[in-house]
Amino acid sequence: MKRTLTICAVAALVMGASIPTSALPGSPQVAFAESGAASNANARTAAPQAIVASAAVAAPTARDGFSITDPPPPPPPEPVAVPQFTVAYANVTGKLAVWPANAGVNDGFGYRGSEFHGGIDIMAGYGAPIVAASAGVVTAVTQDGGWGQYVQIDHGGGITTLYSHMITGSPVVSAGQAVEAGQLLGSVGDTGYVTVAHLHFEVWVNGSKTDPMAWLP
Repeated sequence: MKRTLTICAVAALVMGASIPTSALPGSPQVAFAESGAASNANARTAAPQAIVASAAVAAPTARDGFSITDPPPPPPPEPVAVPQFTVAYANVTGKLAVWPANAGVNDGFGYRGSEFHGGIDIMAGYGAPIVAASAGVVTAVTQDGGWGQYVQIDHGGGITTLYSHMITGSPVVSAGQAVEAGQLLGSVGDTGYVTVAHLHFEVWVNGSKTDPMAWLP
């Protein structure tokens, strides 16, 4: 009888003790706790993923396999060819190549009374050909009150020649044109300050008139 009572008392104590519901398998608290733990675990594992994703978005977008660079500098301009002329006055004689007209001189270089004559008058007839005294470049083909129709040639080295009193419109050359010694320029006329047709021929050295006779062959 005592043994039976003892077993019953122990059973009563066991049954009467409070067991937390959370300790029981399948209880809502356990499920919630497990769910919370899983959420916390997922959060801990998800955080690095979010960081990685953000870093991936911030990365520069890949290009098409080429890079943009500054264009290369333009090539230097091609050198301009400057025509070279073999000028007769540059030889050992210091002379122009040819006479500009085929005739004698009527009036020379220098003073005529109080008037200075800046060239020589070659008395070729009206319409006679006038030619370049040496190779060079034509610098002027124009009309002037005193010289009338005239042509001017630069021979280089500071030497220029002038051919005046030509027939108006007779020049067959133009400014900027290269000419050779003996090349036709135009025709003897009587334009400008003249009394009879002739060629007034001048030679300039470094901007100053000089006696053409010292330069003609």
